[in-house]
Amino acid sequence: MNFLNLKLFFRNLKRDKYISSINVIGLVTGILSALFIFEYVYYERSYNSHNENADNIYRLAYNRYDGNEILWETANSFFPAGDWLKSNYSEVMNQSRITPKHNITISYSEENGGKVFFNEKKAYYGTASMFEVFTIPLVQGSTKGLEKPFTVAISQRAAERYFGRDNPIGEILSVDGSENYEVCAVYENVPTNSIIKSDFFFSMETLYHFRPNLRTEWGYDYGTTYLQLKPGTDYLAFSEKAFPRMVADNYKERLDRVNKRDVFYLQPLQDIHLTSNIEYETEPPGNGKIISILWGFSVFLLIVAWINYINLTTARAVERAQEIGIRKVNGASRLSLVSQFLQEALLFNLICLFLTLLLFVILNPLFKSVTNIGDFNLFRYPGFIFTGLAAFFVGIAASCIYPAIILQSYKPAAVLKGKLKNSADGIFFRKVMVTVQFIISVILLCGTFVATDQANYLMEKEMGVNYHKSMVISAPRTGEAQSELHNKLLVLKNKFMQLPKVEGSTFTSDVPGREIETWFGCYRKGYNASDANGYFQIAVDEYFMDFYDVKVLAGRTFREGETEKHNTIIMNKKAAERAGYSSVDEAVDKTVISGKNELRIVGVVDDFHYKSIKNLPVPTVITLSDARKKYLTLKFNDETARDVGSIIPELESIYQKSFPDQPFDYYLLDDQMQIDLKPDKTFSFVFGLFSVLAILIAVIGIVGLILITISQRMKEIGIRKALGSELHHVSGLLIKEVSVQIVLAIIIATPLAWHGYKNWFLNSYIHHIELNIWMFVAPITVLVTIVFLVIHSLAANAFRLNVSEVLQNE
Repeated sequence: MNFLNLKLFFRNLKRDKYISSINVIGLVTGILSALFIFEYVYYERSYNSHNENADNIYRLAYNRYDGNEILWETANSFFPAGDWLKSNYSEVMNQSRITPKHNITISYSEENGGKVFFNEKKAYYGTASMFEVFTIPLVQGSTKGLEKPFTVAISQRAAERYFGRDNPIGEILSVDGSENYEVCAVYENVPTNSIIKSDFFFSMETLYHFRPNLRTEWGYDYGTTYLQLKPGTDYLAFSEKAFPRMVADNYKERLDRVNKRDVFYLQPLQDIHLTSNIEYETEPPGNGKIISILWGFSVFLLIVAWINYINLTTARAVERAQEIGIRKVNGASRLSLVSQFLQEALLFNLICLFLTLLLFVILNPLFKSVTNIGDFNLFRYPGFIFTGLAAFFVGIAASCIYPAIILQSYKPAAVLKGKLKNSADGIFFRKVMVTVQFIISVILLCGTFVATDQANYLMEKEMGVNYHKSMVISAPRTGEAQSELHNKLLVLKNKFMQLPKVEGSTFTSDVPGREIETWFGCYRKGYNASDANGYFQIAVDEYFMDFYDVKVLAGRTFREGETEKHNTIIMNKKAAERAGYSSVDEAVDKTVISGKNELRIVGVVDDFHYKSIKNLPVPTVITLSDARKKYLTLKFNDETARDVGSIIPELESIYQKSFPDQPFDYYLLDDQMQIDLKPDKTFSFVFGLFSVLAILIAVIGIVGLILITISQRMKEIGIRKALGSELHHVSGLLIKEVSVQIVLAIIIATPLAWHGYKNWFLNSYIHHIELNIWMFVAPITVLVTIVFLVIHSLAANAFRLNVSEVLQNE
């Protein structure tokens, strides 16, 4: 762009400063909003992409069937599966396995006699090969140590937490006061967008040391296997070939005896986060449909912003007509004029892009804190930079070529005689663009109401367990005998119960908001072992049912003083059905066989969502078992529940007197239950925020068009005022400019939104709301009201102008 054209560009910006400002605000808002959504979408879609072998890594999962009924769908797999597949199929380059070792207490004894200890909620046993399959760079040491028992690799974060700046290699960490592990390696912190985040990987050889039979056990599947296949391998064809043989060669006969079958399959590593939601996921899954909706949303925002640019640029064309006419008379060619206007558009868009990036840097920390995407950096990904720049320049081209062609097409004679008016084609094009804007705005705003209502519905829906006003305290892990520890915990519970602020308590093996960790197998007495089925198992005390308000459908709850020696169990409704009972009443007082024990079903309770309202209730057996209990849960009175912080010091003081060398680890169940709903709340927030911005962009465009309309029709407005027209007459005149487009947009957008949100969005949830007409009437009313108020305000400003000045200027 030469100096003259550059000077003309800035002169035009200054002359039309209001319209230029509107154009800048609209374009910057659109690009900035799209950029933030791209960041969130790219974060969700980038899960596990930091692994160099990501394209060739797969997780082994399977379904267990009883006939055609799925008993379970799990991300777990049997311990020998990875080694067997690697030994028998050349397509398997490598394999690795992790097995949870969650909720442990880790301590380090310092030379000066001090002790550092923390409760660690997530840790794994892992094979040394996981550092070969996955990209987990080492900082110190070697993972060769993981080939021996009682060794551990720790993250940089854990090394700083326990050892400060000292070299941790060779140091000893104690787990639960009974196991000692030598630190053999320190690795870089695993990125937040990974499904195997952990600060500790204990050697799998340790688990085999405790349970050597696991190396060849095809009946215990607690843990996850990952396969690295050779590049170019068709994983579907490999699955069809390898897995039926794996089952047949190792344990199919056992399954046949109980009329069961297993179907294994591979899940591509990079698809797991957004497409898988089965039992024993290592991380809470995302929602691929929601991410696709947000991606489309960002594209819509860009379209709306660039439509504004096209509309305002072409609407201003008449005001630049004299400049174009004079330049044509002076010999300017069509090509030079098109080149000038394209250069102006490019420069304008680049200015907007610079402002967008500046605002993005300033606001990004706040956005990351709201969406919990950690230290994710969008611009570290070359794919995004290439795609983003390509989309930006395609958008510039699409939004600039048409205005440039329109501007250069004016005939010099008509321009200089003052006979130039907006063409019918140009007016029609702008109206079409405004209609598209409003269609997008209506769809997005309706989506905000639907998404918000769905998120609120999930948060308020009853789960079958009353978890409110409750605090979970993790039982200490001291390494002493279970019976001794249990007695101490009972004493601790009694001390807590003496506090007037505490209304109830229960000891359990699992707590709501987390996946049930234990399985239970049994079959009805009088049948053979082929009738056996698997169930989730919760070990509880006699207060569990009343504490969580679990609804009893038949029989009774556990009685005070009842213990596991009484050989009684309670089933939920799904478990009773799986066991083969035709009704809940039929199950009561029946006997089932579990191993060598005969157990009597004393009651059947209603199904409950123990992990999350987003997961279906699972068949669950409730037992009395002191050995498995790990959590003490307290329930507070209403006043304390509103201010939990007031009782925490008192609880911690009592706890530390009983267990002085153990961390006081607690959390509120209300907070835990919200974790699984965090993606839905985030989606609702993001959708709502950017819907508002989409409306703002559309309204900005309307403001610009109305201002240009007022500028071009000032003489008409002045004459109408002189002839006695009132403000509402002028408002009506301007409203007619967009009323047809708004009505048409509503007619088109409403059925599209209804169909899309019902069949694509809501159906992705197990429990979802039903669409109501108010979800569409309310946002449309809001949008129309905003537009009409803005137009009325602009009309009022125009109406206040002095008639004589208007007619004199005209």
